[in-house]
Amino acid sequence: MTDLTVAQQIDQLNQAKQLVLQDASFYPQIIRGILPIAQKPEPRLRSWCAAFLADGFSSAEVNAGERQVLAVACLHTIEILFEETDLRVLKNLIECSASIYPLIFKHICANKSDKETLHWLTAIKSKILGLWDSGSEGIKLCCIKFVQRVIAVQTPGTKDPRLADSSDVSLTQVPIDHPLIPHTVLEAEAQGLLDRLLSVFYEPKINESNISATLYAAGILIKTRSTIANKILARILAFNPLTAQYATADPNRLKLELRFIEKNIRILLGNILKTSNIANQYGARIQQYLAQLVQAKNFSVEELVRKRAAESMGPANVKRQRTDSLGVSTPPVQSGQLSYAQLYTLIDPSLPLTTFDVKTLPHEVAIEIAIAGMNALSRQTLDSAIKAVRMRYNKLYPPPVVIRIEESSIDSQTVPATTYVDDEDDDYEPDYEPDYEPPDVIVAPSFTPSAARFTRAVLVDQKQPVLIDQSAAINKLLAIDELSYSDVDSEDGRYLDLSVDSDAFVLPQPKPLNQAERLELFQQIIERIFAIGNQLENTLFADSTKKTGKDIADLNSVAVGGDIWIVLLSRLGTRGLSSQIKGMAEVEVKQVSLVMAQHIREKLFAHVILDFRTRVDIAITWLNEEWYNDKMKLRENQAISNGNGDVTNGTLSIENSPYVQWASKILDSVIPFLDVKDRVFLRFLSDLPELTPGMISKLRTLCRDPDRSKLGYLALQYLIKLRPPVREYCLELMESLKQEDNSLA
Repeated sequence: MTDLTVAQQIDQLNQAKQLVLQDASFYPQIIRGILPIAQKPEPRLRSWCAAFLADGFSSAEVNAGERQVLAVACLHTIEILFEETDLRVLKNLIECSASIYPLIFKHICANKSDKETLHWLTAIKSKILGLWDSGSEGIKLCCIKFVQRVIAVQTPGTKDPRLADSSDVSLTQVPIDHPLIPHTVLEAEAQGLLDRLLSVFYEPKINESNISATLYAAGILIKTRSTIANKILARILAFNPLTAQYATADPNRLKLELRFIEKNIRILLGNILKTSNIANQYGARIQQYLAQLVQAKNFSVEELVRKRAAESMGPANVKRQRTDSLGVSTPPVQSGQLSYAQLYTLIDPSLPLTTFDVKTLPHEVAIEIAIAGMNALSRQTLDSAIKAVRMRYNKLYPPPVVIRIEESSIDSQTVPATTYVDDEDDDYEPDYEPDYEPPDVIVAPSFTPSAARFTRAVLVDQKQPVLIDQSAAINKLLAIDELSYSDVDSEDGRYLDLSVDSDAFVLPQPKPLNQAERLELFQQIIERIFAIGNQLENTLFADSTKKTGKDIADLNSVAVGGDIWIVLLSRLGTRGLSSQIKGMAEVEVKQVSLVMAQHIREKLFAHVILDFRTRVDIAITWLNEEWYNDKMKLRENQAISNGNGDVTNGTLSIENSPYVQWASKILDSVIPFLDVKDRVFLRFLSDLPELTPGMISKLRTLCRDPDRSKLGYLALQYLIKLRPPVREYCLELMESLKQEDNSLA
């Protein structure tokens, strides 16, 4: 084959491969024949040989004895092929190495003087472990399979000959006095690789692919190596996918990764429970862990992302700064106008926690957090925080100073602002104190001319001395007495305030709202409608067996309009708000109507996607309203274009309508998270008023998924039988799927 081109050589190699597929007995002969070709520098030839070696040693049709001899013969060639940098070649070589590692190890156990084979095996192992640290994601997944095989080989297996598998290679088969592979060194290396393999559960950023590959490898090790099963199972049970930090930031991908990890763990632990020796020891813990994993299916991604953001700040960043006097944080604030949030914030503004928008939390969640936080605080800490806020408020807005002045001291010309003059012998208490004290007068309701002494409260500025004239002060006090106490009610003896204006009060007209204010108010209304709708859902779908007679009567009154809020929002979003907006120009009315319609649709979409299985009726009601509105608009537009009002000619199309847009968006968001048992999806498809070819094509994802293909083909079968308008589209999709399967085969 030296005179042939690379393409011709690959054609001949493909012919040899077809011969092997028909008769596996030709494997040894062809493998020995391709070893010289594999050492050639042509990348295409090396790639073909690497793929053939990986397929050959993974085939169960080759005799075990022949495979061991072929593995030793191919070892040097595989070590040379590791010089390639092509990812496909490296993946095939790592898979091939994982298949031949037990065979080479068994050969070295029987041949204590074969140092050359051990040298090549050690070199291959070192290269693969190096790729495990620095390779791409696909290479790392292949390395996990190889590491699992190394751990299984270099760990003691079962010692009972009745339970031992003849094809299983373990450290038990290595002689104690073997000069090349000592027991302690091999077992220590296996334990180190096991720790490195299980460390994926504690990485700062979790990768779903690495977790899944590790779980597959861990399942085999738990069943075949009882000496390390306890360690592996303890690490898995300590892993919580809900609290782990994931590498992805996309909410949809995060939800899928969480679902895949939960499913893989559930399958692994379910299979482990079938093993009697492990189930007896860890059965209760596994059942408890599986019960906790159930909440992973319904876990809100928004809550998970919010929790990750809060945990990412760490305990060091949220540590309170303490002052010497109060024990709470009192960061400096700027003078001037402050919001309530700035006034009551006692943490450092530079901390990331201050950037969190509390408005994103539902009211119920915010109240629960506030109550839990106050319950966790000590009385001393709460008092210190109150004192800190009080000191900050007094610093920004100093309170007025109250000065007590004796009658004897009125003759003095100047009274300092910080002086308090009082007569301790005067026990006279006033019978009445007005609720309002003007800051520019001297308030003395307790003054009477017959009193020998009197005490007056004067509101003054802290920075200015008080200049008081005795006669002027007495005249003001007499005027206040005459104004406040001139008339007395004869029935109950209460004083009448003659200063009250008895004219009728007229409420002024509200100021007109601009476009931004209208949008803000309307959004608040929509939020309240959704809040009430959630309460209705929780009430209507609660367990009726726990309700009393009064509760059932209340439910009957609520159930009449339980879905009215959905109809209301759907029609507001489709019909618009132009008839409800007054006092604005026509252009502005259209703009506000379009913005709010889009806002309502986005809120409805988010509400449905959050729990599609229980809110499928909401989605159907909404989309039916969208479809009806689109049909009415299309007919109206066509009637206007015809000019004669005839709308019977032709077929109307809604390919670019809001109905198609939002129905397709719901399908795109729901299909990736469907399970094979989700028959509610069939109901959703059946109740949609119209299905377009684009919607039907989205079922291709379900049909191509091996785990969920049954649901996809069941949906197509249902549509073909019961939805004649889309029968042609479904048949075209099934034909294209069949052609794809034939091409792959």
